Amino acid sequence: MPRRKPVPSLRSMCLRCFRSFERLEVASQQQGVTVNSLIRRLPLSIVEDLVQSVPSSSLEALQFLHPYLRKFAIFGYGEELTEQLIDQYTSCLKTSKGLRQLGIKVSGDVLVTQRFMGAVLRSTTKLVKLDVSESPFDDALMEALAISCPALQDLNVSKCKHVTDVGLITLYCPGDEMDSGCRNITHLNVSSTGLTSDGVLFALHGWPNLSKLDADMLVFPPEGTVLPSGTYKLQTINFPIRYESLEQIHHLFPNLRSVDLSNYGVRYEETPPVGALGQLQFLEELSIDAENFPSHGLDIFKPLGSRIKILELYGYHHVDLAEVAIVFPNLVRLVLFGCHFENSGRRFPIEAELPKLRAFMFFRLGPYQSVEESFPADDFCNLLATCKEIEFLELTSIQVWTPEVIDTLSNALLIRLLNRDVFRHLRELQLWYCHRFTTRGILPIVNNSDSGLKKLGLHHCDGLSQDDLQDIEQIINRGNLDLTLRY
Repeated sequence: MPRRKPVPSLRSMCLRCFRSFERLEVASQQQGVTVNSLIRRLPLSIVEDLVQSVPSSSLEALQFLHPYLRKFAIFGYGEELTEQLIDQYTSCLKTSKGLRQLGIKVSGDVLVTQRFMGAVLRSTTKLVKLDVSESPFDDALMEALAISCPALQDLNVSKCKHVTDVGLITLYCPGDEMDSGCRNITHLNVSSTGLTSDGVLFALHGWPNLSKLDADMLVFPPEGTVLPSGTYKLQTINFPIRYESLEQIHHLFPNLRSVDLSNYGVRYEETPPVGALGQLQFLEELSIDAENFPSHGLDIFKPLGSRIKILELYGYHHVDLAEVAIVFPNLVRLVLFGCHFENSGRRFPIEAELPKLRAFMFFRLGPYQSVEESFPADDFCNLLATCKEIEFLELTSIQVWTPEVIDTLSNALLIRLLNRDVFRHLRELQLWYCHRFTTRGILPIVNNSDSGLKKLGLHHCDGLSQDDLQDIEQIINRGNLDLTLRY
């Protein structure tokens, strides 16, 4: 009796065959297994990625996978929502016993969209996380949320202009019963809503276990308001901090682990007292924007630099990668977004090392005045060669294209990184809009037997032809490498 063809690794099958549900059914028939059994054997992360990547409607995905989902996102347009469609969504959601995280991105007719969102909330009673950002979510829906999802812990209503202080109070206490409502909120994002500073104060007092608060358009604390010291458990804040409050921040929020100084509305023309941040015992993450510190370099952060493990820099000019490494020597994660660099050709200082760095994300925006300003390839390679524990590298290039600047993120860079043994430690490489990359730079990486690379993402890299992609997929299918492709 002939043996049944062995089932390939589920990760590679998912990546090769799960482009649509029709192909999924064909693949399951070829392997002699049912679609449902195949789905049940997939890791949860793969199921979540599948829902987001298949070219199907949200409803089709939900109908197919709802018994297995813990996390789901609904995308659509209000004018497409009919009574029948709303009933289909709610019936599926009611039977999704394990669903804990939900995102809703629906636009179109406001009244229809709000009615749909209300029906969804009434069908999901065990949610712990909800993201309805950039939607017509309003105070009435905040009340529906408070009644339907009392276990909610994480709420994102950013850019929901109709959410006000009243809605926040209603979320906490929707009726006369003092023990009703969402009392366990730990993460709250109310950026760009109708809330005022009074609403933020209520959130701090109403949810004593609040650990993360985003309210990036509000200057806090309100002028003339005296806050009691040391009573809040906040670990992450993202809202503009007044100059005088920055000096006292360790008294207000002693448990802070993350401070985001990349906010609109506050400019520190005088040298800001960032040294006061050094008194935060648990501080390890810092985001800073050149717009807030127009005349101050990174050296003002040196007193606390050795304690910072995660650093995000936005829009800085004349950034010296060696200086970043010297000021912040213990970084584990580094994000550079829209920065302009110095690359004077000087010898890279030997003390400029980031031996603990595990993740590096580089977002390049343009246009630039010169190739050196846009990307210091020498410093980049020298710095990454010192990162013996780096596991994640992401390069994104979005700019006004010129032939000279395009060439800085090219095959030659990948080959140089490969020759410097950077990929020996790397586990994941994500490339976005890097149009100069071809198989000449990518194939040596996936073919390298010494490489520890496990995940490769090629997103809108137009330099790769269809033949190139087939060559890459063939090699990847022979190994154990996850591949994500976006066109």
